[in-house]
Amino acid sequence: MKLKIHIFVVMTVLCLFSCTRRGSGGYSTSLLMLEDSLNAMPEKYLNRIIDIDTASLNKADKALYYALLVQAKALVPDTPLQLSNQSDEALSYFLGQKDSARLCSLYFSLGKVYADNYAFFRANSSYNQAEKYVRNDSRMLFSIKLGEASIYHFKMMYRMEEECLQQALHIAVLLKDSVLTAEALHELAKLHLTENNYSESDNYLRRALQLLPSRKSALRAEYYKDLGKIYLAMNKLDSALYYVDIALQNDSSFNFKLSCNLIQGNIFLKMHRLNDAERILMQDIDKLPLNWKRDTYYKMSLLKDAEKDYQTAFLYAKKSIGCRDSLDMNNKIGYISNLNAFQEHDRQQQRIVRINMELAEQKLAYYKLAVSLFLILGVGILIVYRVKRAKRKIEVTLKEKEEIMVDLQNSRCEAEHRYQQEKDDREALEVESLNQRTEYYKRLNALTVPILIKSQNSQGFMHLKKEDWDIIVQNTNACFNNFTYRLKEAFPQLTSEEVHFICLLKMELPLSLLSDVYHIAKGSISRKKMRLKEKMKIENMTLDDFIRQF
Repeated sequence: MKLKIHIFVVMTVLCLFSCTRRGSGGYSTSLLMLEDSLNAMPEKYLNRIIDIDTASLNKADKALYYALLVQAKALVPDTPLQLSNQSDEALSYFLGQKDSARLCSLYFSLGKVYADNYAFFRANSSYNQAEKYVRNDSRMLFSIKLGEASIYHFKMMYRMEEECLQQALHIAVLLKDSVLTAEALHELAKLHLTENNYSESDNYLRRALQLLPSRKSALRAEYYKDLGKIYLAMNKLDSALYYVDIALQNDSSFNFKLSCNLIQGNIFLKMHRLNDAERILMQDIDKLPLNWKRDTYYKMSLLKDAEKDYQTAFLYAKKSIGCRDSLDMNNKIGYISNLNAFQEHDRQQQRIVRINMELAEQKLAYYKLAVSLFLILGVGILIVYRVKRAKRKIEVTLKEKEEIMVDLQNSRCEAEHRYQQEKDDREALEVESLNQRTEYYKRLNALTVPILIKSQNSQGFMHLKKEDWDIIVQNTNACFNNFTYRLKEAFPQLTSEEVHFICLLKMELPLSLLSDVYHIAKGSISRKKMRLKEKMKIENMTLDDFIRQF
């Protein structure tokens, strides 16, 4: 009888524990082989991944398959893949499996995909997540730092960009990898070229060329081309032409030649070799990107104007304006896409929070089940103990039972406390994410307004159309909780022009830019703000502080 009771208790515990475990079968060999081969030859294995029938995959293989899709999209950006919620499913599975390596790889690939689509806020968030799971993979950390640097470059946060690049350089030096070290030095050179620090840029590039193996001809060509850019900016035209020629000797591919042609054309223009400039600038112009076409046609217009060929100059100027208008249209579409990206990022963050909450709830349920199992086990032992012992030990047995119950209660309280702490941490992260989003929008709008300026008169004054004001109002409402609607409800006496002016103040634009927009002096802007403050009856604070807090 005693043996039967012991067997029953043990079997009950084992059965309950087995019911709570999730099947963890390994990944299929074919998917693992694709995972190993994808980085080396993405184009070759891309179609194999796309052609896989997901209906036949188990949960583990489906998660790995979705991760491979994201990785393929990152390696081949032009791939027409729609990822939707597939990445979330893969992230959820890898989180449950505590697979740090695949979590890091997936977050990094997501960062590249978002960056390629100009969703820089989401890209930065993904890179930060990848860094949390990078562990000891120094090469992956190097790539993450380069990715973060590219985002800071777009935001014109050059100090943060250089910090990331210096970290990447330090990693490459520790790895004793000359190719990675040269790559980090090249990125630092491009940064200093952007900042017009030509001597530093030249120094970094020459160090990179010394380290780069001779077999890396394509990279050497790129470095020499950038040297040509530096010397062109320094007005050392013979040297600039020399380095561009060396670049073309190392890489004769069509696209690379196109980029070099633009540099050579600018060099010839500065040398007043107008025929050579026209010949090389107009070479394969139809195959250039829109922004290159716009600049090339503009330069050709100036060249023909200098030659007093006004008819041809007019035609080139017209083509340049056409390219500019097409770019403006693409930019407007991009703005709308970025607003949608913000909204999608919020939805994704909510999904991540929900997944984490579900995991926490599962963990708490596991703790409760474990407590219940130990309680059942304790009761069973207590029953066996009472059967074995005489009635004289009943009081001692009851005391022991009470102690067990107290311990179990304490364990439950500790588990609930841990759950509450994790919940508070998640809420703090949500607040931080919201603050980051607001700050990023301020920086994004610092780029939006100048891009929306389609024309300037000879005095440099800006002329914003109704459509431009509509975009500014829409952006303000999207990122600041229907700002203009709340403003009109609180202050119905405000005119539409005053609402537009307050939107620009909300974006914290400088007085110089406001002066250009309204075609008035900076002092008039300040008086305009004072009149608006009086109209809104704002007391005990400045108009700027009120709008910032509203």
